[in-house]
Amino acid sequence: MKNEDIQPAAGKGIGLLIICEVPFGGMEVIMKKKLVAVILATMVLCTACSSGKTSDVSSGKDSGSNDAQPTAGATADADSQKEAAEEPSTYDFSDREPVTLKLYMFGDADTAQCELVSEKLSEITREKLNCDVQLTRIGFGSYVTQLNLALSSGEQIDVFSPFNLSTSTLANSGQIKPLTKLLQTYGKETYEAISADDWACHTVGDDIYAVPPNKDKAMDLGFMMRKDIVDELGIDLSQVKDFNGLHDVLVKVKEAHPDMYPAVPDFGNMLGYLEVDQLSDYFGVLLDPYTSDSLKVENLFESEYYKELCTMMYGWAKEGLLMPDASTNTESGNNLIKSGKAFGRFSHMKVGFESENTNAIGMEIVTWKYAPAISVTSKLSPAWCIGENTVDAERSMALLNLMYNDPEVSNLLINGVEGVHYQILDAQKGIIGYPEGKDATTVGYARLPWGWPNEQISYLWQGDSETLWSDLNQFNLTAIQSPAKGFTFDNAMVLNEVTACQNIYTKYNPALLGGQLDPEITIPKFVEELKKAGIGTIIAEKQKQIDAWAANKK
Repeated sequence: MKNEDIQPAAGKGIGLLIICEVPFGGMEVIMKKKLVAVILATMVLCTACSSGKTSDVSSGKDSGSNDAQPTAGATADADSQKEAAEEPSTYDFSDREPVTLKLYMFGDADTAQCELVSEKLSEITREKLNCDVQLTRIGFGSYVTQLNLALSSGEQIDVFSPFNLSTSTLANSGQIKPLTKLLQTYGKETYEAISADDWACHTVGDDIYAVPPNKDKAMDLGFMMRKDIVDELGIDLSQVKDFNGLHDVLVKVKEAHPDMYPAVPDFGNMLGYLEVDQLSDYFGVLLDPYTSDSLKVENLFESEYYKELCTMMYGWAKEGLLMPDASTNTESGNNLIKSGKAFGRFSHMKVGFESENTNAIGMEIVTWKYAPAISVTSKLSPAWCIGENTVDAERSMALLNLMYNDPEVSNLLINGVEGVHYQILDAQKGIIGYPEGKDATTVGYARLPWGWPNEQISYLWQGDSETLWSDLNQFNLTAIQSPAKGFTFDNAMVLNEVTACQNIYTKYNPALLGGQLDPEITIPKFVEELKKAGIGTIIAEKQKQIDAWAANKK
């Protein structure tokens, strides 16, 4: 297949979505404001998983010095935005013994900085929950591995993000608590703020098992790159119409900067998501969620789409346009760009993506997009769970409720400690930035607002649009909705097959999409091994469930 035959489109064209933005990218969050104009200017509408529902906002306490607070605007109703909102409920745990709740989150942070944030958070939770909180953050490259080890060993984990682990798999393996009753009793504000459609994205059987984040719920697809090199080479991105055009850009970069990789992976994933609805795990997908209403579940790895994509990447790798051995790379794409080793990487995107990554990398970033925004169930992740081995499920739920609804808590977890990890730049508008003399590489506490429960009740970061949250809501509202949006696959009946297929997927897929393996030789082997492992059984079960789900919606 010729490269020029491959075109990005809102359907069958080659496209990519990166699931762990890391995870996939990055994202940001603000507290209670006294000025009505500021509140109304920054309020965001929280859309439902598929119906566009909204609910009331929750606000928190004043936040210390300079009289600047994150804006209350997490989930405001468009027709009844409020000047102020109720405090999150307080629950009396004074009759219980004090405990330390362990909070796990992905992303780099120095131990000393985590201890500082933990102490500041514990000052709040001692009063409200009669507990301390110990925050542990683990880098992207090892987070899932270490989390799996901790969960399987029975280690105490109270509140955590599963990152890109399946809620269904965690629930069916007995590693997380069901949350429905806990939410109704100890997480009322969170339970009421999130729509039924969004809850459905993390419901297994009859129970909710994870709290979805209040962030972007859709994504468009593109390639992010260093603006200084784009300008240096006189590249006009408006003239890049397809992957053939992107190929030519990467060739120019390689010729001008032979010591730099034109395109790099993100923790071993060159592409991440593909332009399909993965239906939880890629073992049975909707091949065209952009233009078709079909709910036919198909084998992605037998499709012409997958073969064309792998063929293109294999050709690019042979030309030296991709980082060699991409699938074994354990470094983030952003770090590779920041260090001068790379020009750019593929990613899923959203409103504010360029400024967000410019701040994270310390170099101005521009993007080229090749697929329109689409909303799928997986965009309601990374969610938040309570571990089966929690020391106190009720207090863990109350903590998660604070994380979602209390701007002081949300801002502390996202941005760290004022004067240490950030400084207030505009008290009236609630805008912050790095302290003088510090940046993303030296502050010691990575900002990953999209990874926390509610980024939309924290401060705006320097460079963000003042209308970021309302813009983000509009982005969510206008995105294409996958016909399977809201469907969650319950893999309990095929857990053994899923595990076997996952091992095979890990063996072949990253290397194929990283251009390391010849598709003509490797894909037939990949497909055959998947069939022997039971992918057909998974697809049949998934088709059965999605048909029942669709029938119940009518």
